[in-house]
Amino acid sequence: MRAPVIRSIFISFLLCLTFVPGCLEFERPCPENTCFPLTSSALNSILEQQGELDALILAEEFAKLNVRTVSKFSDDGIEGEMVWEVEKDDEKNRRLVRNTVWVGGVQVVGYEIWDGGHQTFTRTLGQWMLGRDADPVYEDPFAELARLATLNPEGRWPPFRYDISQFSGLSWTITGDAMESYQIAHGKRESDDIYLELQGITPEIVGISIFSGGLDDSNLVFEMKIANEDWQGGLESGTSADPHETFANSQESPKSPVPFIPIPQYQESHGGITSVIGTVPSGMVHEAPLSEIEMHSFSGGGSVASLTLSLGETNVTSGDGSWWHLSWVDAGRPGLLSNLDTYSIRTNSTSVFDIRIYDNWAQAWSDREL
Repeated sequence: MRAPVIRSIFISFLLCLTFVPGCLEFERPCPENTCFPLTSSALNSILEQQGELDALILAEEFAKLNVRTVSKFSDDGIEGEMVWEVEKDDEKNRRLVRNTVWVGGVQVVGYEIWDGGHQTFTRTLGQWMLGRDADPVYEDPFAELARLATLNPEGRWPPFRYDISQFSGLSWTITGDAMESYQIAHGKRESDDIYLELQGITPEIVGISIFSGGLDDSNLVFEMKIANEDWQGGLESGTSADPHETFANSQESPKSPVPFIPIPQYQESHGGITSVIGTVPSGMVHEAPLSEIEMHSFSGGGSVASLTLSLGETNVTSGDGSWWHLSWVDAGRPGLLSNLDTYSIRTNSTSVFDIRIYDNWAQAWSDREL
């Protein structure tokens, strides 16, 4: 007998156990929840035992992981949608964080970034921008987001932990592909339709979708999809692949300037002298060489004084007698624009001025998109 025939008979026999009239009608036992397809009670047992679908636990278990969530929300009666996708590859030290937020049909947030190594790729307006990280320190993005959420619990963060035990009392219709070890379960709770995806011989829940009032995309309330190199779908399961594979050896990708926009923490005017002081914040994790960066005092639509950061300080006197003292203290990672570096500008000018950063490597101002 040929293999395709054997496969057809095998699948037909498995499906017959639960769904075909005239077959066995009792709910068969599932030792350690391994039967295919699962029975409704076996799935409920898995839901009770697992309790939560937790991306943080999975991130500790798998070196390569992709998690995508879609969640709907309401602000003052205006409907919105937030999408997160996070992927990591601990072997390549590569990470993806993608986030979009829609409010009232208008996109208010939209960015994605691949980082973890010396090259970074960011996209906010449809085109990938090449950046650099002179001193990369790889951190599991799932752990990092959890840490940041703890520091700022009022922010909007990925819903990477979801209570699935709440569905353990439902009656499930379960189908799937035995050869792919893939199952999908459908249950109803009042007006909600619940879909669970399971993968593996000993099934693990790798996806959940909740619809309310219908099965169109507009009725989707929450969705969470999980993939790794072993599960169907694999990594890079979003709409775009890792740009490292496309642009790693390309000179055509436009360069992104160092991601630092000065926001001074201190300003004082005394005796005709104005002093402004600021520090590079902890969010500055993609460092760049000081020798490639300039700090400018911008007034009247142009630069009136500038400093190449590696020089430390400079004094400039204008034709009208105004003088400017620009200083950069390399207090962070030596030779790099980094967290803890401190900058200051002192001047006797009465003109209003801004502090701007110019990246010679990218040939662009860091605030060019503002």
